[in-house]
Formats: sequence, C-alpha cells, structure tokens
Amino acid sequence: MIFFYPTLLLVIMNVFMYVAMGLLLLISFLWSLTTYLKQKRESHIVAKIRELENVMGNPQFLYSNLNSIKQYILVHSPMEAAQYLTEFSNLLKSISVNSKQKNISLAQEIETVILFLELEKKRLGERMEFFQEIETNLNTERIQVKPLFVFRQIEDLIQKQSDYANMKIHLLVKNVGEKLNCRTEGVIPNTTFIIEIPTK
Repeated sequence: MIFFYPTLLLVIMNVFMYVAMGLLLLISFLWSLTTYLKQKRESHIVAKIRELENVMGNPQFLYSNLNSIKQYILVHSPMEAAQYLTEFSNLLKSISVNSKQKNISLAQEIETVILFLELEKKRLGERMEFFQEIETNLNTERIQVKPLFVFRQIEDLIQKQSDYANMKIHLLVKNVGEKLNCRTEGVIPNTTFIIEIPTK
C-alpha cells in the first residue's frame, strides 16, 4: 500500500492533464469554427452587397438617363421617347442578368457596352460620336470576364469627357498580348478604348 498512493496520484494527475488538454483542444476548435463561420458569413454579405450594387448600377448613370427620358418626352415625339425607354430597359436587364453570373463572355460584355454607348449617343446627340472595331477571326465568346468589367471603365471614360462640347470614342477589340487588358489611347475628348485579347 505504500506505493499505491503515489501511483494513484500520478494517474489522477495524468487524467486531469488529458482532460485539460482535451478542453483546450475543444475550446480551440470551437473558436476556430466560430471565426470561420463569421468570416464566411461576412464574405457572403459582402458578395451580396456587391451583387446588389451591380444590379443597381451607378446611381449617377441611372439619374442621368432618367433625366434624359424626361427630356425626350418634353422635346421629342412620344414614339422616340418610348424607343429610348425600351433601350434603357434592355440595358438594365442586361446589367441585372450579367451581374448575377460569376463570369460572362466578353461578347456579352461588349453587347452591354454597345447598348450603353447607343443610349449615351441619344442622350448627348451630336456632342458624342462613337464607333466600334472588332478584329476579324476573334472569338469573343471564349474569353471570360467579370460582369461589368469593361462597362464600368467605359462609363467612367464618358463621365470624364462629359464637360467637353464634343467627344469621340473608338471602341477597339484586338488580338494582342499575353493577357486580357483594357487601356485608352489619345487625349480627351478624342480617345480610343482598347480591349486587348490574349493571342494564345
């Protein structure tokens, strides 16, 4: 019996040690799980906010075009105003549908940009001139981009030029370089917006 108590004490100490380690591991696991779920929830919220922002579009853009519709009703014929409203509705639908996707084809993005430029041409009238040029043999359907990737840059470009009496925008899509790139050439208000598609 003389050696029993130290052995029992050692066993009890070991049990307490393992229990303590188990509790620490459990606490650590629960803390990590809570942190992970919180980060995931925050990421989900941020993603939803961004999705909503994309669907809503730029408030200034919406405001300008709604004002344009009003001006069309006052200055132009009801038929012209109705046509403008239809095109504006098509643009909003395109933005809404595309923004719900993780990626879209460059062809879809360019289509949205053209809708926007056509509306801006109607809004600005003779103050704005634009034309598009897409190199032959380009498959814009195979290139995937983030929704509104090009649209936002074109919109920003027009806003920068809006104070000028006249503006010319050349939308050029060409096959060059190693990665997808957007850039501008020229001096405001005469600019070329270039979408460079990888050659590979």
